[in-house]
Amino acid sequence: MHNRYYLIGYMGVGKSTWAKKWAKASQLPVHDLDKLLELRLQMSISEYISAFGELAFRKEEREEIRRSGNLEGIIAVGGGSPCFYDNMDVMNAQGETIYLHAGVGFLSKRLQDSTLAGNERPLLKGLEVAMYPEFVGKHLLERMPYYDQAAHRISVEKEDVLAALHSLMPPYTK
Repeated sequence: MHNRYYLIGYMGVGKSTWAKKWAKASQLPVHDLDKLLELRLQMSISEYISAFGELAFRKEEREEIRRSGNLEGIIAVGGGSPCFYDNMDVMNAQGETIYLHAGVGFLSKRLQDSTLAGNERPLLKGLEVAMYPEFVGKHLLERMPYYDQAAHRISVEKEDVLAALHSLMPPYTK
């Protein structure tokens, strides 16, 4: 049994939020893969993509996922990370993967609220808020084969997420 947990799922599902809550409740360290990557690259992900392109970013992201095998605790992973290269295979080999799932309506509403609050996601730049449900629906469908490779699936709309996460831990770490 690993003491490393990867939270994956679509943008807006709450991976970072649940990682922090779970870490506090379980007293495990928490890591954000995007933040680790930004520290190593010494620039924001959007700056890196602008300067070097998405392919270069995805290669760096792949390297960071491999490096995360040296970490203990809970690791929140970017929404697209599982969908490139052999990233899901690596995460499944290095730890427990947990897919935080939500439906299109829930995700669209969260992303719309975020955009209206001034926190637009780079992937949604230039897209009208009214188009989010269609975009999210198509995009989520493309990513599902990767997300479905996770060892565990938790519906953030229907389950007590913290209790479900906590139940995945071995008794000695609870």
